[in-house]
Amino acid sequence: MNLALLLQFTKQDFVDRYSGSVLGGLWAFIHPLVMIFIFVVIFANVMGTRLPGISSVYSYGIYLVAGLLPWMAFANTINRCATVFLDKRNIIGKVRVSLHFLPLYVVISEALTFLIAYMIFMLFLVFTGAMPGQVLIIIPFVFLVQQVLALGLGLIFGVLNVFLRDIKEMVTVLMTFWFWLTPIVWVMDIVPPVVQQIQQHVNPAFLFVDAYHQIMVHGHLPDIGGLMKLVLIGHAVLLLAYLMLRWLEKDIRDFL
Repeated sequence: MNLALLLQFTKQDFVDRYSGSVLGGLWAFIHPLVMIFIFVVIFANVMGTRLPGISSVYSYGIYLVAGLLPWMAFANTINRCATVFLDKRNIIGKVRVSLHFLPLYVVISEALTFLIAYMIFMLFLVFTGAMPGQVLIIIPFVFLVQQVLALGLGLIFGVLNVFLRDIKEMVTVLMTFWFWLTPIVWVMDIVPPVVQQIQQHVNPAFLFVDAYHQIMVHGHLPDIGGLMKLVLIGHAVLLLAYLMLRWLEKDIRDFL
């Protein structure tokens, strides 16, 4: 697959997403704007939610949005890659498209959505005086690492989903459980130490969510060791996905 075709798939993905709406692509800005306003402003001024040990009225809202936006990109990438071969079966049958590179348009599309949402989020941080400093430079690396893992998992589920259509529903259930088992809505301070250890050693999503929290909430550099661990996990999963796809590519094309 060449770059022009990949970009065309990405562009078409945005067009299809807002097809038929009057405002069109403006919804890519409206959705995160409303969500961030509710979580940062409403939670702070109406519900009065605070983070333990932080006096800022916006602390919990910032904590919530800082973890929720990357999680949405992560989960959407996995969910959409899990169905990408079925969604594009007509194109795969007519054009000699590389199955290895086809899901990349999903990654690019979700990256653009994340970029729009996070830029809006940062505007809120500027207005509330909670903008982090130079540690923001780490965010592109954290996002890249998490999306490598998301692409790998999505490809594995995508391959399996061709042969067993229940995989799509199973992935939806899995991501729901995974969301609530990751400290995005709740904070680590409220759980026992054994649960905190499990998060650090068993849950790869914690490694990138905690990195965003450290950067956006506390203004600290994230745990580099944790990020390197995530790099290894993500690339191992992506390699496994590549080998599965290479091994089963002929069968996938026959099933489609």
